[in-house]
Amino acid sequence: MTVDRPSDGRVAVVGIAVLLAVSAGAFAAVVSGSVDSHVTIEEDAVEQAAGDVARFALSVPSGESVAVVVDGAGGERRLNLTDADGDGRIALALNSYLAGPDATVTDVYGVGEGDRLSVEGEATGRLPPGSYRLAAYANGTGEPADTAGLTLTEPGLGNATVMVAPNGSREHLDSLAAIERARERGWLTRTNEVALSDTLVLRLTVPGVAGAVANESGATDEARFRRLLAGSNASLLLSERMPGPSRPRQHLSLDWANTTTVVADPDNDTYYAAADLTALPWGSSHDHEVDEWSFDESFLVDGTDYVPRLVVGEHRLNPGDISEGGRTGEIRIFQPDATVTFPMEEGGTVPLAPAPNQGIAGWTNLAPGSTVTVTLSDGAGDPFPVTETVRVTRERPPENEAGARYRFRAEFDLRGAAPRTTFDIRVRSNGTQLGPLNSWEEGEGYRGYVDPVLAPTDTPTTTPAPTTTQSPTPHEPSTAPPPSTVTVHIDDGITPTPQSTADPSSTARRTATSGDGPGFGAVATLLGLVGAVLLAARRGDARR
Repeated sequence: MTVDRPSDGRVAVVGIAVLLAVSAGAFAAVVSGSVDSHVTIEEDAVEQAAGDVARFALSVPSGESVAVVVDGAGGERRLNLTDADGDGRIALALNSYLAGPDATVTDVYGVGEGDRLSVEGEATGRLPPGSYRLAAYANGTGEPADTAGLTLTEPGLGNATVMVAPNGSREHLDSLAAIERARERGWLTRTNEVALSDTLVLRLTVPGVAGAVANESGATDEARFRRLLAGSNASLLLSERMPGPSRPRQHLSLDWANTTTVVADPDNDTYYAAADLTALPWGSSHDHEVDEWSFDESFLVDGTDYVPRLVVGEHRLNPGDISEGGRTGEIRIFQPDATVTFPMEEGGTVPLAPAPNQGIAGWTNLAPGSTVTVTLSDGAGDPFPVTETVRVTRERPPENEAGARYRFRAEFDLRGAAPRTTFDIRVRSNGTQLGPLNSWEEGEGYRGYVDPVLAPTDTPTTTPAPTTTQSPTPHEPSTAPPPSTVTVHIDDGITPTPQSTADPSSTARRTATSGDGPGFGAVATLLGLVGAVLLAARRGDARR
């Protein structure tokens, strides 16, 4: 048998090309089959402070078996994940707070309720600050279905912000939504000075402690944060910055559940603690350790600076010697005070008129939204005693009102007050009299004076009596003598044109004008009489 061979080799080339194409297609099918998966990691990259919790969500719509390899410092950690509840998602969490030198993988990694996690090998759970790569493999394939990045940074020192709210509002600040509403409505405000009777709110921004919170038991972030503070591994104090000579430093504890309301937002590294200062337990020490706490009246020195100190394991807010300057969240605590502002008279009293809408205004260091009660008493006349309760508003005082913070104003009806008499003015809040600012003792209050000079006077409006003016006849000159103080000039060249039909609007205007001021109608009548006399005189001369 004879076989014809092509002399140019084109058939051989074509055959080889077809064979390569088929082989490439088969290889591609094998490779694509190995990575053809619907498994994805929803986050491309996650950055957290070391000590916080990094979270990744894996989509597993077809129920694939998933292996996640975390590669970085310390080698690889291989995790086998199972979507046991069949919802098509697996939530993977990495708690870097627990990722110490001796931590295991099962200590650090976890999945949501209903799913399962197992670990291959003896890989370490240690996760120092640095960069990591997460690769998700589906159905035991050799190529990752998806990847993501993880960066763990040094947490830094954090900071604290002091806010203040009215007395008795602590329990209302029990959620992020409640805190935001209070800020929008203007009764939770930032400050660096707090009256002792107010509600103190500390906003703590502290990266690196979210992992410690997540490790506590509890149904909510608030419950876990509270449990953390109550444990031996954490504390939250207000510490006196500069104690006096030979006197131990005073501390107020915010760790106690019955004195502090907490709100936690660990995803944003933010935590809130609200407390009534007088309800906090206090203790003293020459260092940072307090042996015994007292629930008696808090030992607070008026005008003294306090610094918040949060300790969570090795993490500290305001570490070191707190007497140093520049501490975050430093506040001063004062006794509640108020002062009345007014134009002073010779006797140093508040002058008010025997009239309605008489205002008593002043400044106070109480939080905006607080209520103060102003009472006027021991005065002569029907209105006394009279009391008004008003809210404090966030209006800054003038420069000369040192120590005062916010504005209040009450109005009274003193129409029945006896002129030239005095009365007492007292300002109270929560049953405590507020005297001059920075005073430990109850002041004597202020005195008021009913000043008759300030009484409003009604401006009398004179309405002229109706008069009848008759023009003299040409044959009988008027006998009314012209007044010597009035000069009337008559222009002979101008003769008024009589109106046959009266304009109602002009009549109304003339009537209104005649009553605008006292004596105006009488003058108009007098001028009319003088004009009539002169006109009669001229007509008499003409007849002669």
